[in-house]
Amino acid sequence: MNFMESFYTALEGIWANKMRSCLTMLGIIIGITSVIAVTTLGEGGQKAINDEMEKFGQNTFNVFINWDTKEEIAADDLTIEDAEVLSRISPAIEYIVPYNSHTIELKGPKKEERVNLTASTPDYFAMQKTMKVAKGRLFNSADDKEQRAVVVLEDKLGEKLFGQMNPIGQRVRWGNNSLVVIGTYTEEKFKFDMGAETFGAVVPIRYYHSLQEEPSVQMFMGKAVDKPSVDPAMQQVKQYLTRKHQKQDHYMVRSMQESVDQFNQLTGTLTLIFSVIAGISLVVGGVGVMNIMLVSVTERTREIGIRKALGARRSDILIQFLIESVIVCLIGGLIGVLFGLGIAALIAQFANLPPLLSWNSVFIAFGFSSAIGIFFGLYPANKAAKLDPIEALRYE
Repeated sequence: MNFMESFYTALEGIWANKMRSCLTMLGIIIGITSVIAVTTLGEGGQKAINDEMEKFGQNTFNVFINWDTKEEIAADDLTIEDAEVLSRISPAIEYIVPYNSHTIELKGPKKEERVNLTASTPDYFAMQKTMKVAKGRLFNSADDKEQRAVVVLEDKLGEKLFGQMNPIGQRVRWGNNSLVVIGTYTEEKFKFDMGAETFGAVVPIRYYHSLQEEPSVQMFMGKAVDKPSVDPAMQQVKQYLTRKHQKQDHYMVRSMQESVDQFNQLTGTLTLIFSVIAGISLVVGGVGVMNIMLVSVTERTREIGIRKALGARRSDILIQFLIESVIVCLIGGLIGVLFGLGIAALIAQFANLPPLLSWNSVFIAFGFSSAIGIFFGLYPANKAAKLDPIEALRYE
């Protein structure tokens, strides 16, 4: 009996016992579905978040005080002047700006809103590629240096505070301070921000400092001229600040790429863990395949005896049952891949994620299905091949 005859005979055996074959496939289908769905969603989610991070922070880095510093923390550890000097002396830096942010209550003629207030220099707007002017203008260097009480509101915040009124030239109150609205902006939000919706407002940092008893800068936001310049820019910033303020290991500089790499490592580990857990069901499915194939061998003992009596070799019987086991697992694997991709696409649609088809996962799934078919089908096939034809023909 050649291979093709064994193949067709195996298909006839599967077709003759459709219900049993379907039950045999069930464990494989569930296992492959789980693995494909997990890996597809994991890789799709990872790519989507990486794209978002790159869009919002390409070639960027942040400078702040090291949490584990042994030096005394002072208000002038980071200053506006430091940022200005760094932007002049470092050819690797495109922008570097002082940055302060906290939540305040901003009151307009219509209502009062909780606002995320940012204080920085005009270059802050140049760094924010997703921020566009909606009405009026952004503040400039003159506004900053003269400490003018002006504010640029997020467009939706302007609508909340002023309703149908044009906010440009109007005043808003922040505690005892009155600020003139000189412009509004629209900003593309981070797609995966799960927090409550907040509105933004930006003021000149020198005006912001004029309201403080002890002015300080929380951090610097920097942007390198290109990707290869990110590391040199970070090193130059750290060296300058350490030398200027005479404080060792006091400053920490972190790039967006480092955050992306850490996120990728975390998601990769989680995807692997979930895949291993899902893969356990494949092993359970393999045990099911072996049990059903053993039942099949027992039921077809007389058939095996007749084949051997007619001249079938031990290898023919072995190959026939082995092929039957592999075909069952491969069909289960194919159905599992289709179900897995379907479930991943459905979840991705609700979660606003792009399902990313991983061909590696598909090939591994089919390879694993074949391996399960061979491994768990080998014992039943070998048992069938070893049957004595005379004893098999006597079997009732």
